[in-house]
Amino acid sequence: MGLSLCTFSPFSIAQDVVPVIYPSVGEAAKLKLTVQDLRSAEGRNARAVEAWRIFYKSYQSAHPELPGLRFVSDFRVAFTRRNPSSSIGLSEELATVELSAEERQQAESLHREMLEAKAALDQVQENWSDTWHQLVLDHVTATPQSSGTPITLPNGKEAVIWFPWTNGVIFTADFRVGVPQR
Repeated sequence: MGLSLCTFSPFSIAQDVVPVIYPSVGEAAKLKLTVQDLRSAEGRNARAVEAWRIFYKSYQSAHPELPGLRFVSDFRVAFTRRNPSSSIGLSEELATVELSAEERQQAESLHREMLEAKAALDQVQENWSDTWHQLVLDHVTATPQSSGTPITLPNGKEAVIWFPWTNGVIFTADFRVGVPQR
């Protein structure tokens, strides 16, 4: 019968203990609203992308003669290159089909919604980033051996998010406890 030893290095044990942030009631409420906004924006963006994908696939299916079709920016015409390996760029190298008024309106509407949803998502993601950055700056002090990532807050103030907080914060469902994201 053999003897099995289980050893732990001090480093691996130290990894089991992580710093914590305890947001105030007001901070937790702000975090909750920001996350709700983020989830809503992510959902809107996913729906917009999917609606555009469905429209594109449907249009492509209706026009198999235009493999890899693309739309011009005013959505009047869909096109593909007749000879993709050619680099001459002559107009006769394009195969086109004109969109009907209804198709054009649908494409414009879906594309606009996709762009607006993406812009809204980008803004909410920036708000989330600003929110957790400010929370970390309000609750965490640097230690002498810390390394960090420089950030700029919305008010223009430059600061440093210290390791291990540089990858973000994970919260409990009620946002009352936060730990660094690995």
